[in-house]
Amino acid sequence: MTAQFIRRVSLIVGNASGQGLDLSQLHIKFSIWGATTQSPKHTTIRVYNVADSTAKLLQQEFQQVFLQAGYGDNFGLIFGGAIKQIRKGRENATDTFIDIIAADGDEAYNWSVVNTTLAAGWSQTDYHNALVQSMSSYGISAGYTPEFAATKLPRGKVCYGMTKDYMRQLAGAAGTQWSIQDGQLHMVPISGYRPDESVVLTSDTGMIGVPTQTVDGILVKCLLNPNIKPGSRIQINNASIQQAALSVDYTATNYFPSLDNDGFYKVYAMTQTGDTRGPDFYTDMICAAVNGTAPLTSTYTNAVVSGG
Repeated sequence: MTAQFIRRVSLIVGNASGQGLDLSQLHIKFSIWGATTQSPKHTTIRVYNVADSTAKLLQQEFQQVFLQAGYGDNFGLIFGGAIKQIRKGRENATDTFIDIIAADGDEAYNWSVVNTTLAAGWSQTDYHNALVQSMSSYGISAGYTPEFAATKLPRGKVCYGMTKDYMRQLAGAAGTQWSIQDGQLHMVPISGYRPDESVVLTSDTGMIGVPTQTVDGILVKCLLNPNIKPGSRIQINNASIQQAALSVDYTATNYFPSLDNDGFYKVYAMTQTGDTRGPDFYTDMICAAVNGTAPLTSTYTNAVVSGG
């Protein structure tokens, strides 16, 4: 990984006709949340001291937002989605702002309906293709998909209802978690990960502080890195992980994610935060060992379930 200095941020808003407006040179703050399980990825981007004419134009004409960030050559898309609200406000006597509140794939998640019949002899691949097709009108395409079971079912299957309900059925049968990231439907095996290259995190490559083992998962913080995605792998030195302390009073309920022998950890949930004129430019992750015990309670589960 190249040395991480000289921040780069690009913020573009676009309309249905393909026209765009570049806000990259303004003061920008952002926070992005994403996870491996179904809840749409979402963001709030605050842009300071926007001209009144520009703010009015944003509220009336633009529907999409694309945010890229990173350091030097390690620069890429960290959010692309539909604008849900543009809110004007004032932070103090001198600084005004607009908040761009956006979500990725929420229309497909909330409104997509599947209406089809799978003929006898259908497979999980056929099922998956039908569900992706039902989301295509909302701009969703297939992303990472594992190898499904080759089993052919002897009876036909009628699918009529919310696509997300059928996606839960397919994900459960296939042993995966599903989510929409940057306009693509990904299905990541519960005991697997996306096939992206692992990001090695050390103090030299951007890791901040000490990774900590908690009941929620392995908590890891690093300088903002666009290569880290929900469902991808990171590699850290197990010797750097601060292990959790057991409570002798509640031994039966002590449960902590296991450590991976080789230091590989899957990212289950994450936030990307940044400020072009402040200190924040970080990636915070909740992880668990690849092929190990996963974070099943508290922060991770509550965040995912409540988001859906």
